[in-house]
Amino acid sequence: MTGRHQPAVVRWRRRLLAVLAVAALAVGASAGPAAAHNVLISSSPADGASVPQTPAAVVLTFDEPAISMGTQVLVSGPTGEVQRGSPRLVDNTVTQDLAPAAAAGAYTVTWRVTSLDGHPISGTLTFTALGAGADRPARAPAPTPDAADPSSGSIPWWLWAVVAFVVATTAVAGARAISRARSRGA
Repeated sequence: MTGRHQPAVVRWRRRLLAVLAVAALAVGASAGPAAAHNVLISSSPADGASVPQTPAAVVLTFDEPAISMGTQVLVSGPTGEVQRGSPRLVDNTVTQDLAPAAAAGAYTVTWRVTSLDGHPISGTLTFTALGAGADRPARAPAPTPDAADPSSGSIPWWLWAVVAFVVATTAVAGARAISRARSRGA
């Protein structure tokens, strides 16, 4: 049986399966490795920049929120490491305080964060401070919210893929059950 001689239920089922296959391919194509991990989109100071004095903090901004597990920022300069306290992660921004009155010179920032999917990413950037940092009082670190906390409203991409798979599987099973019921009744 081909074309219009097929029962309407069979044609409907084939169309449904075709649509679900295309949807599954689209979800798979959009969830490739590049989409699964955070990307550093900016930093302050910017990579390679020269700044008038050593900043009070280094700020890294990513394209997506991260989780606090494994977040690390090491800042080394002419006198060694100058980071103070733990890095603070809020949504997609990591802030690392630096020592007051840190010396002028070349600095290297080595960072690592964990994407919502659990994969760590890391990188290095540099900047040059033309003058020593201002002598400023140390401030208490702010509490760090965890982006993976269910109360934050952030849902990982892979969870959406699992939900889509369950919905598609249920739809196919439902269509088959309807088809079987109709063929028994006819």
